[in-house]
Amino acid sequence: MDAGGPVDGLSMDSKYRMNNNATGKRVAGKTTIVAGAGGNIGSHLVPHLGRMAELDRVILIDPDVYEAKNVWSQEITPRAVGKLKACVQAHALRQINPRLQVEAVPKAIQDVPLGRLQADVILACLDSREARRVVNQASFRLGVPWLDAGVEPRGLLARVTVYLPTADAPCLECGWHDEDYALLEQLYACGGEASSPAPTNAPSSIGALAASLQAIECQKLLTGQFERLAAAQQVLIDASHHKHYVTKLVRNGHCRFDHEAWCIFRHEVRSPDIAVGEALGLLGEPDPEEGSATLWVEGQAFVVATACARCGWRRRTLRLQRRLRDSRCAKCGGRMVPIGFEMVERLDATMSERIQHRTLRSLGLRAGDVFSVGTPLGSVRHYEIDCDT
Repeated sequence: MDAGGPVDGLSMDSKYRMNNNATGKRVAGKTTIVAGAGGNIGSHLVPHLGRMAELDRVILIDPDVYEAKNVWSQEITPRAVGKLKACVQAHALRQINPRLQVEAVPKAIQDVPLGRLQADVILACLDSREARRVVNQASFRLGVPWLDAGVEPRGLLARVTVYLPTADAPCLECGWHDEDYALLEQLYACGGEASSPAPTNAPSSIGALAASLQAIECQKLLTGQFERLAAAQQVLIDASHHKHYVTKLVRNGHCRFDHEAWCIFRHEVRSPDIAVGEALGLLGEPDPEEGSATLWVEGQAFVVATACARCGWRRRTLRLQRRLRDSRCAKCGGRMVPIGFEMVERLDATMSERIQHRTLRSLGLRAGDVFSVGTPLGSVRHYEIDCDT
């Protein structure tokens, strides 16, 4: 990293357009999403958003509940203890700016349908490496810029990184090495739960500093001040030594992520009650040389069988792993968990007629989810389930 002033960033030319997914839906006014809205950074960020005249809608995503210890590091009062973080922050935001449309989503970002992440900007205040990767991939798929904020409490470091989803722009994973992927939180098939990152225990002041940096870059983005935006850069404040660093990010030609922007069709699938066979048929009559049509949801696998964690009794099923219902063994009442080697990444036209007649809803898909249909050697199309049922 180089100390000093701003570094030349990514050129803001005609390649970049906010919400550049031409087939996408637009909500009137500016919309921002905050992932990790109730934490050490997010809780300090929310009041800034309430005072941004440019914003009309804010979506607050956070699955956690406030604990007593959070009062000392986050922007809350003791009355918030025991309540959902997203709901507490939504109430605070409405108190600051009653005209704002505010939505609280008490879920992990990994469990929010991709289509629900369409916005003008995503603000990530996350302490999970895997959660940040989910935001990064959603950003490029949807053409939505994202601002990543973080802290390192021992060194009193606060940073913000600006990512703009263009084909030649760097992404989060461009700076990752094998060691970074090895540190990703794992979703264990046998337990269905991911290992949780350790809490940062950052002081309130350093979280507030990171939130301020993020709010400043957000306002530049929303007001079109692209020449002043820290595009494709990381801005870091070392509060211990009163230093300021700006690092320019570069596109890694060997990045594991493909940086592809998706053209998502949002008006052809009006309900999750569409059958698997019908969904596969959306691709049209495939060329036999291209292979059979397949259906998948990026980043998720279909669980084919579960087993009792207590007695081992098995049961056949077919459902997305993250949408697997909590169920109990019919033999002993133990918890049913996925079997790791009984999972498939894709469904195809060669599967049984019974599966062909299953609805996407029965597989765990819902409004806002994006599924893909394609052939091994042919084209791929992406569809969002466009309904509110």
